[in-house]
This record gives sequence, structure tokens and C-alpha cells, in this order.
Amino acid sequence: MVGLSPVSASRGNGVAWRTGYAAPVRSWLAILVTLAACRDPVVERLATIKAEVCACKTASCGEQAMKLVPQGTIKSTHRTQTIAREMLDCLAKLQAAERPTTDPDAEDSAAEPPAMPPPAAPPPASTPRTAAPASVTKP
Repeated sequence: MVGLSPVSASRGNGVAWRTGYAAPVRSWLAILVTLAACRDPVVERLATIKAEVCACKTASCGEQAMKLVPQGTIKSTHRTQTIAREMLDCLAKLQAAERPTTDPDAEDSAAEPPAMPPPAAPPPASTPRTAAPASVTKP
């Protein structure tokens, strides 16, 4: 008779069944540690500046926030390009809102529209209507 250990016995104590998740957990843990270690402070700084630019109400405020962008060489990645594009879009919206219009028709529409006169009241039903002459003859 061959002796079996309690761990290798089928359904002995369930250790193999209960630790079956350990391999996937270890691989996910390795991925998470790697991602946490790859955190880029330049990207975080750009994201903070982008939030400041997009929170501004005037173009001058946005331009002041844009001056906070690091002037050195920044590694071009997909994330940095996306943040830079969004930052410039926010600044462009601020500048477009402050730009005066050159359309002469827009000035009239920008002013308060004239008040519409009240609709004419229909004539009372008791007064007879006058008819226009059917034909006019010349002497």
C-alpha cells in the first residue's frame, strides 16, 4: 500500500482548491507594482496645469497658467500629447470667447433685440366693415 500525504489526497483538506487563485493574483500584483513604479511626475504636473488652464475664466488667466509648463525637454508620449492638446483646446476656447467679432450683423444681434409691438387687436364685431369700391371710374 502506497502512503498518501494529507495534502495530495483527493479532497483531503481543500488546500489545492483554496489556493488555486494564487497564481493569477501574483501576476496581477506584479503588473500593479510595475504600473505604480512607472508613475511619471512630468505627466502629473502637466495634468495639474491643464486643470488650472481649463478652470480659468479669462484668456489672461489661462496664459499665466500656461507659463507654468516646464520649459525643458519633455518626453513625447501619447499621454503627454493628449494632455497638451486638451490644454491648448481650453486656451483656444478662452481666447475665442474674448475675441471681438468682425461681423457687422452680429453687432445688431448682440444688442438687446427690439421689443415686439403687441399684435393689433381685431376690430369689434358690432362695427360694420367698409368695403372698398368695386371699380373706380375716371372722368
